[in-house]
Amino acid sequence: MKTKFRKLTLMARESQRRMLTQSMQELGLLHIAQDTRNFPEDTEALIHERSRVKRFIRLLESHVPDENIDRDGRPEEILLLLQGLQELEEKLESAHQEIEKLEKKTHHLRPWGEYDFQKFKPFIEQGLHIYLCRSDQKTFEKLDRNETVIEKITQYGSMVYFMVITEQADYHAPFEYFALPSTSPAALRHRIQDLLDHRTTLQEALRQQTGHLPWLKEHLHAIEDAISLTDAQASFDAHFDGKLVSISAWFPVQQEQKVVQFVEKALVAWLIRDPQKDERVPVVLNNPKYPRLFEPITKVFDLPNYYETDLTPFLAVFYPILFAYCLGDSGYGFVLTALMVAGYFSFLKASRNIALLGIILGVVTMIVGLIKSGSLFGIALLPDHPAAWIRQLSAWVIITDDSDMVFNAFNVALMIGVLQILTGIIVSIYNKFRYEGPAYALSPIGKLLIVSSLIWIFLADMQAVRALDVMGEFRSYMLAAGITLVVFFHDIALPVIKRVGGAILPLFFIFTGILGDILSYVRLFALGLASSVLGLVVNQIGMQIMSEGFISIVIGVVFLLFGHTLNFGIAALGSFVHPLRLTFVEFYGNVGFQGKGLEYRPLIKSKHVFN
Repeated sequence: MKTKFRKLTLMARESQRRMLTQSMQELGLLHIAQDTRNFPEDTEALIHERSRVKRFIRLLESHVPDENIDRDGRPEEILLLLQGLQELEEKLESAHQEIEKLEKKTHHLRPWGEYDFQKFKPFIEQGLHIYLCRSDQKTFEKLDRNETVIEKITQYGSMVYFMVITEQADYHAPFEYFALPSTSPAALRHRIQDLLDHRTTLQEALRQQTGHLPWLKEHLHAIEDAISLTDAQASFDAHFDGKLVSISAWFPVQQEQKVVQFVEKALVAWLIRDPQKDERVPVVLNNPKYPRLFEPITKVFDLPNYYETDLTPFLAVFYPILFAYCLGDSGYGFVLTALMVAGYFSFLKASRNIALLGIILGVVTMIVGLIKSGSLFGIALLPDHPAAWIRQLSAWVIITDDSDMVFNAFNVALMIGVLQILTGIIVSIYNKFRYEGPAYALSPIGKLLIVSSLIWIFLADMQAVRALDVMGEFRSYMLAAGITLVVFFHDIALPVIKRVGGAILPLFFIFTGILGDILSYVRLFALGLASSVLGLVVNQIGMQIMSEGFISIVIGVVFLLFGHTLNFGIAALGSFVHPLRLTFVEFYGNVGFQGKGLEYRPLIKSKHVFN
């Protein structure tokens, strides 16, 4: 469910603009309604300053804090602190680039070994030229040594590294060569070490500044508040030659009393009203604890607009089932659960909702992997398996791969698709009825009747499901009634004659779309089967490797770990992506999801809390 909003419009004197905006920021409830704003010239400077401060914060956070620094010591001048940090950053970057440059040069000279450039000075002063060269073995052996001195240094494979001393200033040769550098490798390494020491000194100087992180963050919040303030001030509309200004903003209905108290105290003209149909109203998703975990998945695609139902609770039901059906292995579900539990207390400590979501997906996968086809790390849970514990687990398998069973893995995947699609159509009926009126709900009701009757006909006649082979004429009446509703109510804005004439296209999409939508859910079965089969193959190869002694056992165990890790990674990725595709295309498509929801972002003053 979503939070309801009302619209506040304020009118005040131009002289009240700044003070009124500051008061709105202190209130922290009002989402400015204007979409087009003319930003003041200093906003760009503030945005640039914000980026700079964020960069310094990341720079300091990358260094281990100095425990001896007094964290209560506020810098006397924040601007001087920023200037000092910028100088340190520039020096660090310069040292880093110089080190990289010299290391590349040293690496390039390494094949020619150690040499002292000073020893070659007498030759250079006499007009000789010295080159470091590289060529293949055949070219090296054919070189003309009459007018040049060629000294082989070393050889790597078929490549020979050598030195050429010649009187030719414009030396040309059919191989790679370049002039002798003026610095020896030893001198380069010495220079690199000096730079490394200098970089360490700079990093220590930065570490000494880590105690100022709270004040840098406070300064960042102040900049962000200033940006928000200038943004809001630029959103006022001027009236009567700029003597009066007005602004509109949205606020949650449950906060109306606070808003009324605010405007009465501000001594301005004001009006509060409900949103109109053509207005962009901000959205706040307001779900209970369990569905709230799935809001990040909802936001992957788009927020619902204000005049749509929040589909997050439906994702909370269907997505774990779709994910588990794709992953398909109870053992992999256990691994995912264990990883997320570990992450909850360690690497996902700052994002525990993500860890909880992963735990839910892992637990559901453990259950589905057990009851559907029965797979545990690629081991098929068969009732005639040699191991007793596997025979016991096989009793839990209720969705088999037996094509003679109605509830086999393939058919159940399609049934899940049918259930989700029908749910989507029912939600679309609710949306139309609630937000547009009963007449607009008749066409999706017709679609529901068409789809339901087609599924009924398919199961009763083509699949010979005897339980559904009753009231045969009623399903035909359902189909006829659905077609009639779509024909006459698919677009109420059109005249009746045009409406009937234009009904061919929506009917075509319904009849052809339902087949494609339902068949798309075959990917649930296919991915789950692929995961189980690959796990089985890994087990078979691993067991074959382990059949020839202790070393082969070690190699086999390593192969099993590597194979299952790779299979788990690929299967988990597919299990995340493909249910998203089924949700955002098939389910959202049948809901008639419009999206483009505007996230609720009130003008608010930052709260600073430091450890």
